[in-house]
Amino acid sequence: MAGDDADQLHKDKIRSVYAEGGADKVVAFIQGTEDAELRRKFYALARQVLPDRKSREPRFDDVIRIARAGIAEGLRLAELARARGIADEARECIDFANRLSYNLAADLADCWPGDEVPRERRHFEAGLRAAYDCVVWRQELGKPPERRAMAHWAAGMHQLSLGNLVEALCAFEAAFGLSLHAAAAGEDEDKSPETYVKPNGDFGVILYYGYAGIARHRLGDDSGLRQFEQACVAFTGTLKNPRDKEAAEDAQFGLDQLRWVERKFAGAGAPVPAQP
Repeated sequence: MAGDDADQLHKDKIRSVYAEGGADKVVAFIQGTEDAELRRKFYALARQVLPDRKSREPRFDDVIRIARAGIAEGLRLAELARARGIADEARECIDFANRLSYNLAADLADCWPGDEVPRERRHFEAGLRAAYDCVVWRQELGKPPERRAMAHWAAGMHQLSLGNLVEALCAFEAAFGLSLHAAAAGEDEDKSPETYVKPNGDFGVILYYGYAGIARHRLGDDSGLRQFEQACVAFTGTLKNPRDKEAAEDAQFGLDQLRWVERKFAGAGAPVPAQP
């Protein structure tokens, strides 16, 4: 059976189990699957089955429940592989947990244009935990700077939602620094970081510079607004004269996201309160 056809059958099964008994039944079904590789496949596909962040009922608690079970399964399998002395398999299982954790952090983030679904404080806290797990695992796995930057960005986004502005700024600056390190490799070390925030520049460098500007402005520093505007100008310049189709699509995505988040948090006051 072709891979896509098999995946569709697996997704149909997960969808049926979810309809019958929710997240707990999905986890029980997956954990009852004998083959470890298939268990990982089910956990990876479950994210595509559950109502996503574009749905009127995204069911974030179910997303968290299933993702955390998958992450725990990945780490358990990694420990078993280590006990057998199979380092490559252990690394693969940790990377599986890392991917599930990042996807969880991204799904819970309140930054996607058009997504008006309210999150509760516990959702941001769960997203923050997932993001910081990724920060650690991506460092341990020796992931390239741009991949490590993504984890810091996710942490910063959840800190921003929680009203932890200093922590958000630090995370966005870390993401910017890592992306800049990758983009500037082999270039003149005397160039200022801001010179890389330009039309057709590195997507991550521009995006994270803009996010850092949003956090800085929320802290009362007017230079943050100029920083945010420079990032938007860079993306707009790319759209006017993109080097290729992918660059144009990335620029539109980044510009829409920055403007959405800036508007969402421009009048933000107190952080999201804890639920009673």
